Amino acid sequence: MKKTIFAFSLIFAVFLHAAPQKVERYLLVAGANNGGSDRVKLRYAESDANSFASVMSQMGGVDKSNVLRVFDPNAKAMQNGFAELGKRLQGKEVGVRREVIVYYSGHADEKGLRLGGDVYSWAEFRKNVNDINADVKVAILDACGSGAITRTKGGVSRPAFLQDASSEMKGYAFLTSSNENEASQESDRIKGSFFTHSLVGGLRGAADMTGNGKVTLSEAYQYAFDETLRNTQNTSAGSQHPNRDMNLAGTGDIVMTDLRETSAILTLDSNLEGRLFIRDEQGNLFAELNKIRGRQIELGMPIGKYSIQMEVPSKIWMAKEVQISEGKKNVLSMKDMQSIEREKAVARGNADSSGMTGLDSARAKPFKVNFNAYAYNKEPANELQLGVFFAGAHRALYGTQVSIIGNTAMDDMAGTQASGLMNIATKNFYGAQLTSVFNYADSISGLQASATLNIAKNFNGVQAGITNLTGTGRGVQAGIININADTLDGLQGAVINIASKVSIGQGGVINVANDAGSVQGGVVNIAGDAGLVQGGVMNIAGKVEKLQGGVLNIGGHVGRQIGVINISAESDHTPIGLLNIVGNGIFDGTFYLDETGRTGLALHMGTPYLYTVLDCALSPTDKWPQSSGLGLGTRFGMRGNHFSLDYSYINVNNENPLRKKHNQLQKIRLGAAYELLTGLALSSGLTFNALSRYNGEDFYLEPRGGYHWHWTFGDHKVRLWPGLYAGFTVGKF
Repeated sequence: MKKTIFAFSLIFAVFLHAAPQKVERYLLVAGANNGGSDRVKLRYAESDANSFASVMSQMGGVDKSNVLRVFDPNAKAMQNGFAELGKRLQGKEVGVRREVIVYYSGHADEKGLRLGGDVYSWAEFRKNVNDINADVKVAILDACGSGAITRTKGGVSRPAFLQDASSEMKGYAFLTSSNENEASQESDRIKGSFFTHSLVGGLRGAADMTGNGKVTLSEAYQYAFDETLRNTQNTSAGSQHPNRDMNLAGTGDIVMTDLRETSAILTLDSNLEGRLFIRDEQGNLFAELNKIRGRQIELGMPIGKYSIQMEVPSKIWMAKEVQISEGKKNVLSMKDMQSIEREKAVARGNADSSGMTGLDSARAKPFKVNFNAYAYNKEPANELQLGVFFAGAHRALYGTQVSIIGNTAMDDMAGTQASGLMNIATKNFYGAQLTSVFNYADSISGLQASATLNIAKNFNGVQAGITNLTGTGRGVQAGIININADTLDGLQGAVINIASKVSIGQGGVINVANDAGSVQGGVVNIAGDAGLVQGGVMNIAGKVEKLQGGVLNIGGHVGRQIGVINISAESDHTPIGLLNIVGNGIFDGTFYLDETGRTGLALHMGTPYLYTVLDCALSPTDKWPQSSGLGLGTRFGMRGNHFSLDYSYINVNNENPLRKKHNQLQKIRLGAAYELLTGLALSSGLTFNALSRYNGEDFYLEPRGGYHWHWTFGDHKVRLWPGLYAGFTVGKF
């Protein structure tokens, strides 16, 4: 018995120990731009403090009521801040673990914090932190010489790391932006200090090296150390090395921020690689980080619009407008980026430097004609190259190449290439390429014209030919087939157009684009994002912002569809057409018995505002008469219980319809549905029926009991009667 009691006691104790504690976090932030009359006034200390407070409130589990702010304080005001924090921590609730974070941004020296004309000593600051009645205390100091606080306790400057400490740890940690002999720096470029800018970016998710959606104290510090050192290596004040002193007991680690605390997240896809700069709508640098291919990064961000630039050694990529929305993960991948040209810098006085200096040197030379079976230049030249078989330029050429077989320009060229077979330009080409077979340009600003094929990795001008291929372009493609692998700012016009992204529009017989920009117009249009309008015989798009119009329209998310057949996963406005299938609309069928004794099925497709009716009915005892028809209707009451009003035009056949023996039934139906279960409702209503004969045939349909009346005008006779129907409705309504 004693063993049993002991076992239960042991299990209960383990359970209590393992049960998660409630955690309360408190934050004291101080920003001091004014460090005294003998010091330059800072610009961003207060904004840094607000930035840190924001990320901890949004993602760090600090309730806004537990945030204390002290701006431009003197020593007394700083002391009062600690005193107010102490009052809020009086009386500890059982089972609650309290954590306190103290953040300071401003001036400091080897003596302590410089608050206006006062000095708040390191010893006093450290004593106030140590006296805080909390389980865990973290102090973060972004100030010159802040590393002196670690020296007072014998801390040694070592590579930045913190051993893991458990969620039940106790103790303190001091993080500083520099060691005792260094200046902590701020920058107008980032509108803040290098250390806080890096630390906040890491806390928002950039420092999450494990990918578990949490940023620990050690991860945040290591990230801030690396980024601060990277950004200050080449500054006039010299490198800045963040430091630390810690005394934490336990196993595990302190979680500083958790992405689950925010519902607005930017996910940087694993296929991105480079140095990323994220700017807000006002152009302020929000965050910057190194992104490694293969690693996905999630950043918690305030909602709004951002521009994101990614730099690699050879290219710059840009996503100009990234919308961060509440309640969703906003994913950025390479398909959202477009390449932009680096601004060319010309070195003064160096004829061999990059940019246009080579062409300037070629332009300055006297003009000559180089006529040979094999025309070639090894120095910058201003000439007309007439090669019977081949004309080539190894260095910059200002002039024209003409040959029967081939032209090559290995360096920058301004002029014209004309060949019966091949034109190749491997660097910047300014001018035109003309051939009946093949054109290639690594970068062209002029015109390519070919009867068979044009290829340009980057072009700004016009391509005209039977086939056009380009990587990135800004001009116009015109030919039988146009293919653009990256971004086209201008217009494609041809029998077939294929593009990754077109900023303005596509026009041709067949248009295919991942992003069609504003307008896509042709016989067949296919696009991932068709922009504003997509118009043609057949339109297929993942997204159309305003209008999709054609005979057949198929879309993911569309504004409005107008056509014969409209199909969409989600539509902002009611589609207009004969057959409408909408994912966020209605799709149901009513099985009914009417006053003629026949059973029928009416399918409803579209939206409650306007839906299509497909109606068919037959006699349960005889093959004839049969009827089928099409109509339109609307509903009152959007979902569940509702009233409906629709009109249908129906053919009534008394035998094989190919023999044209049928009547025309026009039916107006006023009905109601009462929802029994989700997707199931009882339905009934009134109808008004007008049946007309065809080619002198008899009337094939009448209500049970024979009640009806006839209306004759000229040679036409119409049978009229009111009716009833009842049944049940199944589906999405």
